[in-house]
Amino acid sequence: MGLLLEQIELLEGEKEMASVISTMRKLGKDVDEVKQYLEKSTGKSLDDISDAELAKIAAQGAIAGQRRYGPQNILEPEYAKDFEQTRLAMMVPGGEYLAALKAREKIPSGTYQAKTPSGDTVDIDVDISGGDLRAIQRATKSAGKTFPQALKDLEQGRIGVALDRVIRRTVEPSK
Repeated sequence: MGLLLEQIELLEGEKEMASVISTMRKLGKDVDEVKQYLEKSTGKSLDDISDAELAKIAAQGAIAGQRRYGPQNILEPEYAKDFEQTRLAMMVPGGEYLAALKAREKIPSGTYQAKTPSGDTVDIDVDISGGDLRAIQRATKSAGKTFPQALKDLEQGRIGVALDRVIRRTVEPSK
């Protein structure tokens, strides 16, 4: 019985990781900045990046996110406000373009440096568009089916808690 439970836990963890990898692939196809990061991190075209490579990138990103936000239950009111304003704007036809204008006020178009899992620094050309926001919204909603409580935490501005939930469900699915 114990071995069966361990195998079920492993399969559950694989299901969650498959959801993370699927989300990364979708975003890589729909959001140029994500595609640039994935391709520059691996030196491969998006279609040639393996699931194992995406899992490694996800793991490194999770570690970096935990360092930045920590698993503590800190409410980030500005993030929650931005999330809600973006969500409301995108409910209106064409609202994603207005939301993109607002996002570009905080993250102006330009070249930004990002760290790869190997520790290298790469340049990412950033220009947030309405299409990017729509793709991120779809990916978040899709991943939220696997991680519903993490999505709820994210919507409330608890970034660290949301990230911690995804990691725990992926690495330690029975907890």
